[in-house]
Amino acid sequence: MAVNFELLNTLEPVCGEQLAQMHTGSLLRRLNDLRSLQETFPQSDWTVEDKQAVEAAGLIAFKDQENWKHAWTDVKNELAQREHLKRGSKEKRRAVQKRKQNR
Repeated sequence: MAVNFELLNTLEPVCGEQLAQMHTGSLLRRLNDLRSLQETFPQSDWTVEDKQAVEAAGLIAFKDQENWKHAWTDVKNELAQREHLKRGSKEKRRAVQKRKQNR
């Protein structure tokens, strides 16, 4: 039986050089995608064939796997090197939003 990878929540591994070239928004999206993966195989609804096919393809599928831990660390390290901008206080953001609505 052929496994349809589009139906399985997986991610391709990305090397550090590729992460360095990615836009910060893309890194944040990847971090979110890594968060969305399932915790462990036993907690998923995957078949053993699905898991074996994903492992054979070298994809990241579960948070308890070493490739997920490496991917998470790589993205976090790359984001730590980026410039951080303060968001400002909630009150300030609300005031800006209110001014926009009252235009």
